[in-house]
Amino acid sequence: MPKVLVVDDSQTQRAVIAEYLKPLNCEVTLASSGEEALMQVTEHVPDLIIMDVEMPGLNGFEACKAIRGFLQGNWVPIVYLTGRTEPSDLVEGLNVGGDAYITKPVHQDVLVAISKAMLRVSKLQSELITANKKLDEVAHFDVLTQIMNRRGYEDMLNRLWKDHERRKASLSVLLMDIDFFKKYNDGYGHIKGDECLREVAQTLKNELKRPIDVLARYGGEEFVVLLPDTDITGAKAVGVRLVSAMKKANIEHKFSDAQPYVTVSIGAAENAENQTISSILQTADEALYKAKEAGRDQVIG
Repeated sequence: MPKVLVVDDSQTQRAVIAEYLKPLNCEVTLASSGEEALMQVTEHVPDLIIMDVEMPGLNGFEACKAIRGFLQGNWVPIVYLTGRTEPSDLVEGLNVGGDAYITKPVHQDVLVAISKAMLRVSKLQSELITANKKLDEVAHFDVLTQIMNRRGYEDMLNRLWKDHERRKASLSVLLMDIDFFKKYNDGYGHIKGDECLREVAQTLKNELKRPIDVLARYGGEEFVVLLPDTDITGAKAVGVRLVSAMKKANIEHKFSDAQPYVTVSIGAAENAENQTISSILQTADEALYKAKEAGRDQVIG
């Protein structure tokens, strides 16, 4: 059910507009001033605002400008109710963010028709926002493994990095490879290789206990884990759990030179003073190389 906010300093006018809107089968909320309208919008964003222009305190134009400032990119149609008919008044109202005018006295058919049109546009925008969110999720999603992809991971790392840098908090990275995955693909075939990637992703995901921990497919047989508010000691402990989880999963790999089951090698790194995003990844990559050189199936950091 669409939500319509009616703003007018006249109680009688508010009641009349609410009655006129009944054919729309919408939920109507009322505000007696521009200030009250702004407060309501900050608490719950309506689908349409119908607002008187001449009000004490914040008038309709000022309230519209304030609401637009609060909503930023979130567009909500605003329709003015006014007795003003001068072109300069109309231009001013539209320039501060209004979308349409209804002149007083208000005719119900006109009010309902314009409200329907504005609600249609509002609904289309809502659907577009939802569709864009889904597209964004797809763009950050690895279809094969059903976890975040590298693009999503990089976006998340950028956001987390800024937050942790501001708070001077620890942020750790685990970079890992499936050991001897090429031999797995060559020995079992690529279909089984894809199944292996899915199983590994699910095993790693199930072992991460905190909702804030981020698992992503970094590329090929590489995975990465972001551990917010976690120092290197905690990160290595998580890495040990992941290595152990792969042992429990016991995914057969008779072509491996490490174990008869699928294993992972992990490099751990923690953000440090004067470190950059690229340098923490470089540190994790160097630690991963050391883990491989040391015999694989382990975590080094």
